[in-house]
Amino acid sequence: MILLTPLSLLIFFANGPLQAQTCTSGKLNPAVAEFLKRIPPDNRSLEEMRTSNNFVEFRKIGPPPIPYPASDVERIKVTADSIPVLIFNPSHVKGLPIIIYYHPAGFIIPLTKGMEYMAWMDAKNFNAVVFAVDYRVAPEHKFPAGVNDSYNAFKWISENGQKFGGDTSRIALMGVSAGANLAAVVCQKAKLNGMANKIKLQILNCPVVDNPTHADIYPSIIQNANGYMLTKAGVIFALETYADVSQHSNPEFAPILSKNLSGLPPAVIITAEFDPLRDQGAAYADLLTKTGVKVWHQCFAGEIHCLIGSPDNGPNMKAYQKLISTAISEVMQSK
Repeated sequence: MILLTPLSLLIFFANGPLQAQTCTSGKLNPAVAEFLKRIPPDNRSLEEMRTSNNFVEFRKIGPPPIPYPASDVERIKVTADSIPVLIFNPSHVKGLPIIIYYHPAGFIIPLTKGMEYMAWMDAKNFNAVVFAVDYRVAPEHKFPAGVNDSYNAFKWISENGQKFGGDTSRIALMGVSAGANLAAVVCQKAKLNGMANKIKLQILNCPVVDNPTHADIYPSIIQNANGYMLTKAGVIFALETYADVSQHSNPEFAPILSKNLSGLPPAVIITAEFDPLRDQGAAYADLLTKTGVKVWHQCFAGEIHCLIGSPDNGPNMKAYQKLISTAISEVMQSK
C-alpha cells in the first residue's frame, strides 16, 4: 500500500528521486529565454488570483490558432453527456494506433483552436488517430465533471474507435499538464474497473498529480515559483478552482495519493527543469517504477512547463518525440 501523507512525502523526498534528478543545468534554453521575453509576465499573487473572477479574459490566453487541413479532422459528440471529441487522422488510413488526447490549461480553459493544432501534430508525428476530448472545465463544471468526461470518452473510444480508422487494441492516453492529471486518473479508474488492459501506454507531459496542500513539499515549485510562465500561484489557483477542499485527498483529484499504483499501464513521463511541477512528475515516475510499472521518464534541461517555447526542430523536441515514439513502438506493435 502506498499512501503519501505530508510526513511520508518529506521522508520520500529526503531519500528519493530528487537526488537522482539530472535537470541541473541552471540555464534556460536560449530559444525559450527569448520566448519568455515576448510574453507578458504573470506577477499576480495567489490572493490577487483568488479575488479575480474574469474567466472570460483568462480564457483568451493560450497558443495562437495555427491552420491545418480541415479534411484532417472530424468533430463529433459522444455519450449521453454530449462530450465534444475531435478526431484527427492526417494520413487518412485505417488500423492506426489510437491516442486519446487530454488538453492542458489548468482545468479552466476548454480545448482551443491553438490546442487543436497540437493534437493534429501529434497525429502526424506519431502516425496515429488522435481523439481530442473537450472535457468540461471549472469553475462552471468543477471536479469530478472533467474526470467523468475523460473516463466516459475513453470508454466510448475503446468501443468505437475502429469506426474512425483506429485500432482499439492499441490505445494510448496522452495528457498535457492538467490533461496529464486526467490521463493518470483515467488509467487508475480503468484499473479499478478491470479495463486497464485496454490502455497500452499513458503519456504524461509535465503532470500535476498532487493537491495544493502539498505544494511546498516539492522543491521545484519553490525554485521555479515565478519567471517561467507557469507560476506557483497559478498552479495553486487552478487546483483550488477545479476542486473543493473536501476533494483534495481524493486520488481522482490527486492521483499520486492512490493507495495502490501497481498494475497500471506503462508510462512516459516528461518533466522540465524550470517547471514548478517538475518534482511532482518525478515523484510519480519514481512511485510507478517502485510498484513495477514500466516507466520512461526524461527531464529536459533548460526547458519550461510542457517544453513550451522550445523550437519544433530543436534537439529537445526531437528527443521528446523520439522518447514517445520509442515507447509507442515497444508497447503497441502491429498485430
